[in-house]
Amino acid sequence: MRTDTLSYKYYYEADTDLLFQTLLNEQLKYFRRSDPTINQLVPGIKIKTLLQTKLNKIQTENYMQVKQIVFNQLFQLETQQQDGVILQTFKFEENRHHRKHLIYSEQNTFNKSRNQMNFMFVGGLYKFIYNHGIKKRMQYLDQLALQNV
Repeated sequence: MRTDTLSYKYYYEADTDLLFQTLLNEQLKYFRRSDPTINQLVPGIKIKTLLQTKLNKIQTENYMQVKQIVFNQLFQLETQQQDGVILQTFKFEENRHHRKHLIYSEQNTFNKSRNQMNFMFVGGLYKFIYNHGIKKRMQYLDQLALQNV
């Protein structure tokens, strides 16, 4: 895996159809907070939003765009920040033992090599915090999908 990519694998219990739809519904809610006219997520749809940077912890104006949707397999977002781009990927897979898992990853590309090096330097520490937050998010989505059975 690339050094600029953080990844977390979560084994889920919900039906893949329900979990994928739950993910789309939650992302749609997020997009609608910035633009209430959005009724459906499709590749190419874009919003402007304020997000906090990972390294500097400052609020910046960003553009978030849906890059890909492959039902029950892949959901991908790209966030364009003033310092670079974050590619977020939700990938649904099954291992050889037929256990279903969702791999969430963030690939960070910075405009300045100094920022890229800083991210790689603090990446190990950030990975611990990242894993904790992503695990909670995946559990939330899984439980929400299970409630919709």
